Amino acid sequence: MAASASVSQVLRLLRHNPDYRHLFLATVVSLLGDWFAFVAISGFVTESTGRPGSAAVIHAASVLPVFFLSPLAGLVADRVDRKRLMVSVDLLRILPALGLLVSLRLRSPTLAISCVALLAALSSFFDPVAEASVPNVVPPEQLSIAQAALGAVWGTMLFIGAAVGGLATLAFGREASLLLNAATFLLSALFVAGIRRPLQHHGPPSAHGVRAQLGEVWTLARQSRVTLSLLATKAGVGLGNGIVGLLPAFATTRFASGDAGVGMLLAARGLGALLGPFLGQRWAGDDSRRLFLVCGGSMVTYGLAYVLLPFAPSLPLAALCVLLAHVGGGAQWVLSTYGLQVSTPDRLRGRVLAIDFGLATLAVGVSSLVAGGAAELVGLAPASWALAGASILYGLWWLRWTRGLWRTHSG
Repeated sequence: MAASASVSQVLRLLRHNPDYRHLFLATVVSLLGDWFAFVAISGFVTESTGRPGSAAVIHAASVLPVFFLSPLAGLVADRVDRKRLMVSVDLLRILPALGLLVSLRLRSPTLAISCVALLAALSSFFDPVAEASVPNVVPPEQLSIAQAALGAVWGTMLFIGAAVGGLATLAFGREASLLLNAATFLLSALFVAGIRRPLQHHGPPSAHGVRAQLGEVWTLARQSRVTLSLLATKAGVGLGNGIVGLLPAFATTRFASGDAGVGMLLAARGLGALLGPFLGQRWAGDDSRRLFLVCGGSMVTYGLAYVLLPFAPSLPLAALCVLLAHVGGGAQWVLSTYGLQVSTPDRLRGRVLAIDFGLATLAVGVSSLVAGGAAELVGLAPASWALAGASILYGLWWLRWTRGLWRTHSG
């Protein structure tokens, strides 16, 4: 009943709010292509190099550039028209997306990784900007369900894109998946261009200079324990997220299932990330104390589920472990983002969410590099246990550190 009520709310929001609908559809088509491409490229690089940690390097290349560019992206998002910025980024992303096709023709894993990194660099000017824009296209009372729906889009497109992408790669070849990915950026740009409302309601930042403008975010974090705690949340899942980069190796070596198996495990990740935002929103409700408690519990759940992955005797049971992990990961990501959207003034929201995104991707990128190296040194199972343990320990520490907020904070 709760799930049907949430779906009903989302459908009503999409039907009556065309600006949110355009932002939603832009996210849908862009992410669908991303996951088609990831299945194709991770399989190509793993086969070309013959190294089980290669896919983890692809995963790191898809997130680490975001960390380095996120402060700049946040500054730009708070200074220029956000809609024009997003449309420009979409059009630019077509070039490295086509570069992935060239990497297949040249049989060059290095070029493929470089194109993935360039796509990630450009995405650092799109994804957090889109999140910062959501409160400007929906009323406050609908923000929670609007953000849950966008979080679920990520999971849905991973679920559909990874599963169908694995099958499409087998049926039509990797080139077809990569060409579709390039086309989705053009379609996304068209959807964003159709948004009529302004995506920010403020003038230029009051502070002058890069250091001063970033200093405003640090001042806010020092003065608000809520903001500081939420900025530190995503690192818990991020520390263990390098396991995601090992999923292609589990599929191709442990279960000998090729691209179809990669697609199945990534689809399980997507299904978990689809369910997590709605379940998290349901569990937390409008009580900010429960929001903090669910965020902490989700980190621990993520780690515990991935501890079980190496014990899975079959691909379907491995997929179940992945699904449970990302129910926790999806709930934690969306709730912490929603908390920052609510607690951050619009004039700072671009910078705050960009830094939040950057810190999360730093944890994911470092975890992915560690995962790739550890998998080759000590094997898939020990590498997975170490990363899952990091998420569990971080989650328990974070719950203890924020106990004053989830015990007493309200409103």
